[in-house]
Amino acid sequence: MKKAHHFLLLVLLSGICHAQPSLTGKQKIATVIKEIKAFEQKELPPDTFVLAHPLGSFTEADFLRRYKFYAVEKEKLNAIAAGKLALADQINLDLLKYIVQEQVVSYEYKEYLNPILADEGFHTSIAGRSSQKFSSKKDAEAYIRFLKDIPHYVDQHLALMRTGLQLGISQPKVILKGYEATYEQHIVPLATTSVFFKPFTAKPISINGTDWESLVTTAKAEIGNLVIPAFKKIKTFFDEEYLPKTRNSLGASHFPDGKAFYEEKVKHYTTTELSSEEVYQIGLKEVDRIKKEMEDVLKEVKFDGDFKAFIAYLRSDPKFYPPTAEQLLKEASFIAKKADGMLPSLFGKLPRQPYGVAPVPEYLAPTYTAGRYSGASIKSKNAGHYWVNTFNLKSRTLYTLESLTLHEAVPGHHLQGALTQELDSLPEFRRNLYINAFGEGWGLYSEYLGYEMGFYKDPYSRFGRLTYEMWRACRLVLDVAIHTKNWTRDQSVAYLADHTALSLHEVNTEINRYISWPGQALAYKMGELKIKELRKRAEEKLKDKFDVRSFHDTVLSQGTVTLAVLEKMLNHWIDLELKKK
Repeated sequence: MKKAHHFLLLVLLSGICHAQPSLTGKQKIATVIKEIKAFEQKELPPDTFVLAHPLGSFTEADFLRRYKFYAVEKEKLNAIAAGKLALADQINLDLLKYIVQEQVVSYEYKEYLNPILADEGFHTSIAGRSSQKFSSKKDAEAYIRFLKDIPHYVDQHLALMRTGLQLGISQPKVILKGYEATYEQHIVPLATTSVFFKPFTAKPISINGTDWESLVTTAKAEIGNLVIPAFKKIKTFFDEEYLPKTRNSLGASHFPDGKAFYEEKVKHYTTTELSSEEVYQIGLKEVDRIKKEMEDVLKEVKFDGDFKAFIAYLRSDPKFYPPTAEQLLKEASFIAKKADGMLPSLFGKLPRQPYGVAPVPEYLAPTYTAGRYSGASIKSKNAGHYWVNTFNLKSRTLYTLESLTLHEAVPGHHLQGALTQELDSLPEFRRNLYINAFGEGWGLYSEYLGYEMGFYKDPYSRFGRLTYEMWRACRLVLDVAIHTKNWTRDQSVAYLADHTALSLHEVNTEINRYISWPGQALAYKMGELKIKELRKRAEEKLKDKFDVRSFHDTVLSQGTVTLAVLEKMLNHWIDLELKKK
């Protein structure tokens, strides 16, 4: 989940009320939720602006206005006596506090001045609109308005990045090698070869021929005259301004107030009160534990060599890599379907929304991860999708594919995200909320569930599972070391390469990701450790009363939550189960 999504969510989260002192805590929370839509309407610009600028407004004044609002709302929320609330209301309050705090902190440390990551940015997100399919003339006209707004959208973000450069808030130069692929691919000689023209390659039945010809002609003109020149402007900006002036340092601690900023990111992404050093020490312990399990696999396969030699063998033997993109997708699809068949043994409630398996879109693939889940609204005509990266097949290891699939599809992100959208009893803002420690922790826990689902029978696949767990343990070490201990990029690459069997291509893209996105990589392992801890607690207390299906249904019953909230939920569930005869 990326930073750009948070603003849209926070616009919905707006209605913290000016509640009367006489109201109870429950009534104050209820009033907050009722006023969400009122604030949303107040925050939206006039219709004339929306028609001209469907991509929105991203000026410093916009961010300041939102910050002032949320700073006030933070004080209101802090004044509510949480201890007197029922569990459901405590959860609502805790999550509202979490979201409002994120908005406040993000502004105070000027994160909006740095709207790119190592593998994506403000300009890559808009290319995703090209997958749209028109159902009516109205849809096509709205898309054309979107095309027209791209130059304005680009200009506003370049202005933010110029200010960021002046203040020392930017991405480091060392991770931007190859970043030109994210924008140069959109600088094409013909509008019809642009990814933005894709929705116009097939005429919908609902649009008559004359109207369609007019729409296609207009789209070609807007892409040729506005969209392609906007990406040329991005290229000029990076070539002549950003790359010559951006920083040579790596860690977030080199930002203005960088050490304090990073500690806030640690708290935000782990949803704990742990310091970065405490997280680092947890990481070291997990690395040591997992390394011993990995070495056991070497003994099992009777490999004639040490750990480093075994890693080199996995990275070089062609049998561990798919010969074609089609084979990779077929293998991923088979694993996903096998996982589908095992779900009823572990879950009492399953989502209605289906998912598909598809390659990562070409415009993202070169700098993208091995796979990712792309969700869809339950109200849309689209399914969710498990994206598998078919770019550079020599870097796509088959022995990690079971873990990747369980994490991104089911029982991982698709199952969790689709179920959340069905929770009609939750306030609307919580149905689209994503908290990394929970969501990514659940994804990593889902990899672990593969043992119970009959996966990892092959020792190499089991080593791949351990590689993925080691990868997330290494993140606890690497993220903190990069951002607080001045580790170099080469030092970080070597650490991840020596401890995992990830391909070297993945190792390099991963290190760039940690550098560009402080703290996010901590969420996975910290979330998984908490879920495992709570399951162990439940098994020990409930003994023969423990039902794994009921446990999982409870974990997923409130959508995405902080780890503190999850612990409250599971402790409450354990107490209820103990009272049953």
